[in-house]
Amino acid sequence: MALISLSLQAQNTQWASEVIEFSSQYMSTKYSANQVLGQPNSFPKGGDSKLSWSPKEEDGKLEFIKVKFDNPMPVQQVVVYENHYPGAVSAVYLYDENDKEYLAQEFKVKSTQRATRILEVNFPMTSYNVAAVKVEMVCKKVEGFNQIDAIAISNSTEKVEVKIEVAEGVVFDGELEKLGPGVNTDYAEQSPIISPDGLTMFFIRRNHPGNMGGVDDENEIWVSQLQNDGTWGIGYNIGPPLNNTSNNFVASVTPDGNSLLLGNAYNSDGTMSAGVSISKRNGTRWAYPKTQSIDQYVNNYNSVSFFMSNSGKYLIMAIEGNDSYGTMDLYVSLRTGEGKWSKPINFGKQINTAVDEFKPFLASDEKTLYFSSYGHPGYGSADIFITKRLDDTWTNWTKPKNLGSVINSDDWDAGYTIAAKGDYAYFNSAREGSSDIYRIKLPQALQPDPVVLISGRVFDHKTKLPIEATVYYEFLSDGSDAGIAHSNAETGEYKIVLPYGYTYGFRGYAKGYISVNQHLDLVEVSEYKEIETDLFLVPIEVGQVVRLNNIFFETGKATLKKESFPELNRVVELMEENPTMKLEIAGHTDNVGSETSNQQLSQSRAEAVVSYLVNNGVSGANRLIGTGYGERMPIADNDTDLGRQLNRRVEFKILNK
Repeated sequence: MALISLSLQAQNTQWASEVIEFSSQYMSTKYSANQVLGQPNSFPKGGDSKLSWSPKEEDGKLEFIKVKFDNPMPVQQVVVYENHYPGAVSAVYLYDENDKEYLAQEFKVKSTQRATRILEVNFPMTSYNVAAVKVEMVCKKVEGFNQIDAIAISNSTEKVEVKIEVAEGVVFDGELEKLGPGVNTDYAEQSPIISPDGLTMFFIRRNHPGNMGGVDDENEIWVSQLQNDGTWGIGYNIGPPLNNTSNNFVASVTPDGNSLLLGNAYNSDGTMSAGVSISKRNGTRWAYPKTQSIDQYVNNYNSVSFFMSNSGKYLIMAIEGNDSYGTMDLYVSLRTGEGKWSKPINFGKQINTAVDEFKPFLASDEKTLYFSSYGHPGYGSADIFITKRLDDTWTNWTKPKNLGSVINSDDWDAGYTIAAKGDYAYFNSAREGSSDIYRIKLPQALQPDPVVLISGRVFDHKTKLPIEATVYYEFLSDGSDAGIAHSNAETGEYKIVLPYGYTYGFRGYAKGYISVNQHLDLVEVSEYKEIETDLFLVPIEVGQVVRLNNIFFETGKATLKKESFPELNRVVELMEENPTMKLEIAGHTDNVGSETSNQQLSQSRAEAVVSYLVNNGVSGANRLIGTGYGERMPIADNDTDLGRQLNRRVEFKILNK
């Protein structure tokens, strides 16, 4: 997705890039001298801003700030953005590359009686390169905290225009739609979370009579289902144990719809405390949420946001940590085990500002991040932004871009969420007073990279009954973890979302069973797709046959490819866990070529698998038998490509448990 910076139209304009010295600052982060650097953050609205420089004392002594510019040049204009109680500027000075001082202009200090002012200081083109500028203020003559948002120099007297940096191609085909009465009421609706299949919405209702604690119950979780006509059905309270008389909200839902990430820790005595929890669906009911353990978790703020990636590997949070740049910063923790997460990693200065970044949403491609911010330049209150992760450090991001004036208003806009397909965006906004939930069809420029939604059921291979199982998926290139999901205990249904660019293996797991693995090549990027694939688990019983779907050989040879190793390593683990187990490894071919060559190839491939298993830890005499069956035992018609593909296989048969 291409993003473009719609920046300044004035010819050769520069913004202050470094603070050289200053008289005082209100705080070391918010309202600090460094907040004057770069483009304005509070304009065009202006007003008190933590992202501007404010002297320490209100109506105090003579204050000043001196700033540097990256590329010294002749100029004929300095622009000072006074965002709060303007009129205190008394003088502007220029400095050449040898730090020689020149007076640009002096001013009569008095209140402008306006909320903001853009002070344009024009003069003849300098004969020297301007490397720095100093602005002085006599604060005691203008009531209130006098703040400066930004300082610019220009080689032109033309008006310096600042435009909000908006993602390229933000042209919407349809109108912004306020959802109907099934979702929006006279009360506040916020924090929509759309399931990856796009069919279920979780949201909160504030102080609604239908909350468990009535109108005194601030936040409770409600649910709506997408109807056949494209509207959202009548919302219903999700009920206990997820709702109680405390603050309840859904932070994210897994692709299978069987797990919810919930704000706060649900304690065993029914009370709530700070933290985050996960509840798993047991049939049609939600289990009591289990608290997640985050290593060295600290939140010094009175609010929090969470989001768990579709893979279940990454937990994103908006908290005030000890290393935050302001109040709420965005962080990520990596899954280290069941219910366990690593120490949070700060996303860095490209994302986080001196004020709040919150309500993160990581798209199904696990690269495209949407979030709300008071700190990045916007249209008023909090706006929604888009950025892309550039590597696995989680600290390297593209510059955040505003989603534009259709989605963002001059009021509070947050809670952005989209389904895996990426066609519609949902968010909440207070643009009409009370907070409501809206949706809009997304242009291609704002859609994340396409993904594939895999769905199906997990079955017992012998009884054909559904099974509650954990679904693991991995990158076949190295066997590393790609994600985790869970099937429904009653129906066996599961769903996973796979980004393009990789070849995946995926399988169900349940105690007492052997997984029949599947694989899918998604190296070539295409469009959004939905694929149905059932998974089977074979009971560990004598006589059961398990096909090894993720075994790959060089064409016409018995040389194993590295993509086979994760599958074979699980067979090693199986035999280590069952030390008396004995297997026959059977090789099969299609009928292309001579019967003799096919027999030899199948025998060689079976023996190659046996050798790998022995060399990687399977011990004990005669526990493995390699047998080649050639083309003698087809399971499909050899007259089609698909049939021949099914007949070319390696499988094992349990001879002894």
